[in-house]
This record gives sequence, C-alpha cells and structure tokens, in this order.
Amino acid sequence: MALAGSCRRCVREFNPQELANAAWAFATAGIEAPRLFAAIAGAASKRLGEFNPQDLAIAAWAFAKAGIEAPQLFAAISGAASKRLDEFDPQGLVNTAWAFATAGIDALQLFAAIAGAASKRLGEFNPQDLANTAWAFATAGIEAPQLFAAISGAASKRLDEFIPQDLANTSWAFATADVDAPRLFAAIAGAASKRLGEFNPQDLANTAWAFATAGIEAPQLFAAIAGAASKRLDGFNPQNLANTAWAFATADVEAPQLFAAIAGAAPSRLGEFKPQEHANTAWAFATAGIEAPQLFAAIAGAAPSRLGEFKPRDLANTAWAFATAGIDAPQFFAAIAGAASKRVDESKPQDLANTAWAFATAGIDAPQLFAAIAGAASKRLDEFNPQDLANTAWAFATAGIEAPRLFATIAGLAFKRLDEFKPQELANTSWAFATADVEAPQLFAAIAGLASKRLDEFKPQELANTSWAFATEGIEAPQLFAAIAGAASKRLDEEFKPQELANTAWAFACVDWKKDPEFFAELARRAVRDLHALDDRHLSQLHLASLHFHLAWPDRSSPLSKHQQMLQEAFQRQGPSPSQLQRDVATALDRVGWTPYVFEHVTEEGLTLDVAQPDTKCAVEVDGPYHYLKGTTVKNGFKSRLLERLGWDVVHVPFFRARLLQEVGTAHA
Repeated sequence: MALAGSCRRCVREFNPQELANAAWAFATAGIEAPRLFAAIAGAASKRLGEFNPQDLAIAAWAFAKAGIEAPQLFAAISGAASKRLDEFDPQGLVNTAWAFATAGIDALQLFAAIAGAASKRLGEFNPQDLANTAWAFATAGIEAPQLFAAISGAASKRLDEFIPQDLANTSWAFATADVDAPRLFAAIAGAASKRLGEFNPQDLANTAWAFATAGIEAPQLFAAIAGAASKRLDGFNPQNLANTAWAFATADVEAPQLFAAIAGAAPSRLGEFKPQEHANTAWAFATAGIEAPQLFAAIAGAAPSRLGEFKPRDLANTAWAFATAGIDAPQFFAAIAGAASKRVDESKPQDLANTAWAFATAGIDAPQLFAAIAGAASKRLDEFNPQDLANTAWAFATAGIEAPRLFATIAGLAFKRLDEFKPQELANTSWAFATADVEAPQLFAAIAGLASKRLDEFKPQELANTSWAFATEGIEAPQLFAAIAGAASKRLDEEFKPQELANTAWAFACVDWKKDPEFFAELARRAVRDLHALDDRHLSQLHLASLHFHLAWPDRSSPLSKHQQMLQEAFQRQGPSPSQLQRDVATALDRVGWTPYVFEHVTEEGLTLDVAQPDTKCAVEVDGPYHYLKGTTVKNGFKSRLLERLGWDVVHVPFFRARLLQEVGTAHA
C-alpha cells in the first residue's frame, strides 16, 4: 500500500505509458488501490490525446481487470480509440473489446469499429485472441454476424492450437450470442472430447452450458463431460454446479451418476448459491426427472430467507420445479406466493403462466397470488405465447379460481391465434374452459375445426381431454368426434392409459355417439383390461358409457356388461347430494298435491331423480346448468336423453321456476 501511495503522489508527473503501466501492474497483481486508480483515471482522462494505441488498450484493460468503475475514463478512451483503430495491433483490439465488455460499458460505436477492424485482420490473431474477441462481443450483447462468421471460419481451422479455456470460451460466446455455427460446434466437440482431462471445472461447465444453450447434439462430448465432472465436483463452484445440471437437463442427456454426485455435493453448499443457482438447480433436477428429495428439502430450507433476492424468473422456475418434481413443501410454496404476489408487474408472461401452473399442479391454495396474476396477466395477454395462454387457463381451471374477465380475454386472443397452438395447447385450452364452466362457443367451434385436421399429432391424453371438454360443455361437434374416433382407434391398444379410455368412452356416450359401435366396443374392451386401475369416478364414467351402449345398440353385447354390477356399485357409492332447493321444491309439490312421490329416487340403472313417482315413471328435475351424475359432470342433455330412452317422463323445472315453487311451498305452509 505504501507503493500505491507513492505512485498516487506522482501520477501528475507520469507520462502516458507510465500511467497505463501503473494501472496494469496493480490490476495484474490483484492489489486493491482505489485511490490510486482514481488518481490515474483523473490524470489519464486529461491526456488521452498523448496516449498511443497500446497505452489506450492497456489502460482500459487494467481498469476492467481491477473492477474499477471509471465511466468518464472509459468514455474518453472509447472516443479516442474509435478514431485510431487502424493503428491498434491485434492484441490491442482484443484487449479493448474485452475491457469494455468486462466493465459493462455501453459503447456501440466502438464495438462496431472494432468488429470492422478485427474482421480484416483475423489472420494475425492467435487462438486466445479469437476466443476473447468472441467472448467480448457476446458478453457485451453486440450483434456482429460478419465478425462471428469470420471468427468461426478462422477458429475451425486452428482448434488444435486452442487451449481448453479458449475452446470453452469460444463455444460459450457463440451460444450466448445465439450464432448458428454447427460446423464450429462439431469441431469443438471433437477437439474438446480428446482433452477434457485438461479442462478446469469452469471450462467443463461452460462447455456443457454452451452446447445445451445452442441446442447442439453432442452425446459423446456430454458423456465425456459427465465422466470428467463427476470425479472433480469438489472443485466446482456453485455456479458451475448449477450450470452443469442445467445443461444436461436442457440437452436432455441422461447422466444419473453426475446428477447423483451434484445432489450429494450441493446441499452442504447452498449457503454459497445465488438465487438463480438455487432456481436453476431445482429446475434441472425436475426437468431431468431425477428424484433428489434431500436436495429439494435443502433448497426449501435455505431459499425462503432469501426470496427477496430472487428475480421473478427465479421464483417462477423454483415453484415450477417443486411442482414438477411432486415435492410436498406447503410452507415453501406459501413463502414463494408471498414474494411472487408483490412482483407480478415485473414478471414476464412466461413467469406468470408458469407460476400459476406450478401452484395449480401442486394443489396449493393461494387465492391472493392467483388474483395478482389474473390482474397482471389481463393487462398483458397480448404478449403471451400460445403455451402461456393455455397454461394460464389450465392453471386457473385446475385451481378452481373464478376469473371470468381473464378467461374472456384468453378466449378472444386464442380464437385469433389458434393456428399457432400445438395439440397439447388446443387440448388444454378446451379442457380448461370446460372445467371452469366458461362458455366460449366461438373458441370451441374454432378448436373443433382446427383439431379435426391435426388429430394425428395429438397424444392419447390430448384426444381424451379434447373429447371430454366438448362433452362436458354439451357440444356435440360430430365431425370432431368422428375424427377423434378415427385417430384414437389406431392407438387404443397400447398408448391409452386407463383413465384416458374411461374419459373418452364417457365423452362419446355424452354426445350420444351412434355412428360406429365397433369403435365404442373396442374402447370398452380395452378399458375392461384395466378396471383395477380405475377409481370410482372413472368406473362411474364407464357405467354411463355402458348404459349408452345398451340403449344405442340393444342388439349388441357390450364388453362392459359382464362388469355392470361392479360399475353400478361404484356409481352408487358416490351417493346423491341433494340441495336445500331440491328439498324445498319437493315440499312445495307435496303442498300442491303431487303425491305420492319419492325424493331422490334411484332408478334400476343407478340414476338419481330429484322427485319421482316410480309407478308411473314420472319425475321432476330441478335444472341448474349441469347435472352431477355421481362424480361425472355434464350439461343437461345427456341425463335427459338417458332417462327418456329408459322410459321416464321427466318434467324439467328451470332454476328460476324452482325458486317460485319453493316460495309457493313456503307460502302454503
């Protein structure tokens, strides 16, 4: 420090080279001398006209290396250097770019000038210069396609001269700058795979991150990195651990031993992790489908006290990860809900959608958070992509949150952009609107038309959910159901899960499907194999499907017939839940002389009628918008059709008339 003091007192007497070299010496030695650097900055700023190109580059490099903020000095260097770049040697160009990128100085004109000068002289650059130039432009976020193309061409021919850090930095730079350079990445993969033993932990992590970010498939390289990293995790810092896990998850590369090693190493060091590293680590394990309960428990324990430091994306990714991994952490979710609720206005559309999705998937009751998301999302839904729109609707429906304005806006936007929706997004959107009981006839009509043409792209769950949604909404859509029958019939044998078979059979029964008994029979046959895997709700669906089959094709035997008693028992186990209005209407009917009757009469088929006279097969039904058929919900038409076909004469009393009857009964009493 005495030397720094002596230098500081002499800076006015230093010539330009001495000023630059003094800064370089202290920066290189890693000696903190803020007062000396301030004095050098002041003296240099006044005399930059006397600095030669090398001194300008060295001064900028030194201040960046030392981490000294000197905006006025950098601005002056930028102006002076831009005019004289033709005098800079390659190292001077590289050091200047590196310095401004490292210091985070916005200097578009300088970078543009360096890009032009460097592109013409890359033949003079050594491998480190090539790597550092790419790194600088990527770090500064400067688009320079011609420069990157030139670096790619020059580097590809000389990769055998690159040291590991240069290989890692080059791949990192091209990935960060989002430059499409498949040949360069392929060459780096080949060169790196042979020398991974020389890579330090950061080089290993950066290389994996780069290839994952660039979307480059390099299975042999990833396998080699996994092996090398697993043995050396004790040398990885938190960012390296998080980035490595993130890279393998993003690249969808299976590396169970590596993930196990990271899961073992990370918990004891979570106190050193930054918020993004917490989020990325959790996200990576969830995305890769790796069970790591101790790691998740450690994150849930360490993160809550620091949630105020988390960015909205980190909060969203962490919630998403815990939900995806199926981790039971209600207190942690509550803490995330509190933090996220305050920052919805800072959140990007994907963050809002993913946060809602996570809480819905985890089954966490968070009404204030959902209200905040609904308010923030409603103002910005035009920025949401199709997946965000579908996920948001799905989340609110799954969580049972009423948000009519949000759904109305989503319906309008989805209708206009439906051609951009993937099959899963079409299915999830229709499912969400049906589940939330939001009428959107134009949207459903558009989905029916578009989905009918693309059903070969639908997965079994998407076929089942789409048919379920249309049936639940009471929308017959014959062309859509015919197309679903055609698409599903090819895949029933192996790909449909038991629940999907039950949902599909129930949906086709609800819309009174009579076109193809063979398809319906095959649905039933396939479902019979897996009855043991179904709960009472799905068994109830099959009971209703069986009734439909018997009534639609009385001359045919349904594969479900042999199991009719079991299905009906499951149907009846769920029992009726009559409302007070139904009770009051029954009392009113009694007062006006409609007797005798049975309240909540159960037919031989297990259907429950509000008020019935079994001998005459006459009944009165109080009609809300839906009938609840023992765990299955459907618009009024389905039950009405079943009862009519079973010989019942049913009088349907609309809700408002039921209220009048209730009042009549009360007045009479």
